[in-house]
Amino acid sequence: ARDIYSQFEDQFGIAQSVKGLGDVFNMRDEYSKAEECYIQARDIYAQIGYQLGFAQSVKSLAEIYHMQSEYSKAEESYIQSRDIYSQIGDRHGFAQSVKGLGDVYNMQGNYAKADESYNQARGIFSTIGSQLGIANSVQGLAVIHSAQGEYAKAAELYLEARQIYHRIGDLHSLANTLLLLSSLHHEQAHYGEAKRLVREASTLYGELGMEEDVARCSEALDEFVD
Repeated sequence: ARDIYSQFEDQFGIAQSVKGLGDVFNMRDEYSKAEECYIQARDIYAQIGYQLGFAQSVKSLAEIYHMQSEYSKAEESYIQSRDIYSQIGDRHGFAQSVKGLGDVYNMQGNYAKADESYNQARGIFSTIGSQLGIANSVQGLAVIHSAQGEYAKAAELYLEARQIYHRIGDLHSLANTLLLLSSLHHEQAHYGEAKRLVREASTLYGELGMEEDVARCSEALDEFVD
């Protein structure tokens, strides 16, 4: 029995290392290398029957496919991870997978399905007390309402997300939300408010040392039409 356990431990350790390496490649935007690692980790977790690791690897693959605009593969992987998280009773992983599906449907312009996914994810995140999850889901809803020209509803949702990000101290997400809110005002020809929000976002990016984003804000301000 000890030999079997030792074999499991060895394979488990390898899978964890490979999955971690995939995360590093992912952060470096080296998506093909990340994909290779996640597939390897997924297959090892499948061999040893470790469902959580399998689900995490599949969800990471979904994120990689999403980043590369491979939406069909991303949808398939998010559905697979969602179903496994459901089987093992991991509500946080389940909610993250559902939120990911919302992002994919949003990018495909399937707003009805995106709305359903974001609302489902928000409900689960609320139940388990994940403020970040709630804010991300609410922001997703804001994006799809904005895309459909429902500006008042979108603004209301962006403000809700902004308040949560501010409360939990997620300055990066807060700055991103300010930029999205700025775009919403710009589309409605509220140029003064749009500029103010871009400057506020730029200040936050500056505090975080995110110089590329500061430069992006400067470019946005230069392009404003008064």
